[in-house]
Amino acid sequence: MKNVDKPLIIGAVHLPYYGRNNPGLPIAQIEDYALQNVQVFYDNGIRTLYIQDENLTCGPAYPETIALLASLGKMLKTSFPELCLGFIVQAHDACASIAAAHASGADFVRIKVFAGSMYKAEGLRTGVGAEAVNYRTMLGSKVKILADVYDREGMPAGNAPLAMALGWADRFGADGFVLTGHDWAETLEYLDIADQEDLGKPVLVGGSVKEGNIYEVLDHCDGAVVSSSLMLDNPAEGSLLKWDAQKVRRFADKVEKYQALS
Repeated sequence: MKNVDKPLIIGAVHLPYYGRNNPGLPIAQIEDYALQNVQVFYDNGIRTLYIQDENLTCGPAYPETIALLASLGKMLKTSFPELCLGFIVQAHDACASIAAAHASGADFVRIKVFAGSMYKAEGLRTGVGAEAVNYRTMLGSKVKILADVYDREGMPAGNAPLAMALGWADRFGADGFVLTGHDWAETLEYLDIADQEDLGKPVLVGGSVKEGNIYEVLDHCDGAVVSSSLMLDNPAEGSLLKWDAQKVRRFADKVEKYQALS
């Protein structure tokens, strides 16, 4: 993933709990869920997406997680030929998302603790960047890696400044960077620091992105991940559909207008 000459907008579709976290959920229902919600983004102007696995584990990803993501990836790439697809896993795992992406023909992964260390709800998490890049090399894979630096779901361990952490992630081989502060002011501060580092790779905001602030985001970086702000306000009870087609279209149109004015 190289420098982009237009905004890089990534939609995120979060999977429900399954497998050991929810044994009663049929695989066919997860497939329908993925198809319906990816289609909302795909048909309304956002064709770069990742599937977010949220199954809880204190260790590596479960085998069924890798198998399901690979299966979903193959299905989605077949169903939506122009889709640029990625994966992220909740588990602290260097290889799971890369394995699923490589097997299914997906394009990229997002890894939350890539360099340095973070204190998170599960405890101390140390960076998996070297292992992830070595694994990708061993596979001969072309899957790109977006690396979070100072993931907002935790606190950095130690006193390494953000610029140093960005340098670590860059040297380990990240293809792009995801920055999200604990509030909006901190996010903008992070983006300013990244801009001063002149990394030569895409920098994206990873959270709290919405229609009302996307212009400010794009004034500071190359793009953003967007999800929660585009969800339905009142999804029908029992419905698998969670994202709002009108919100997605308005957001995509606003990005197009920004691009036209730039």
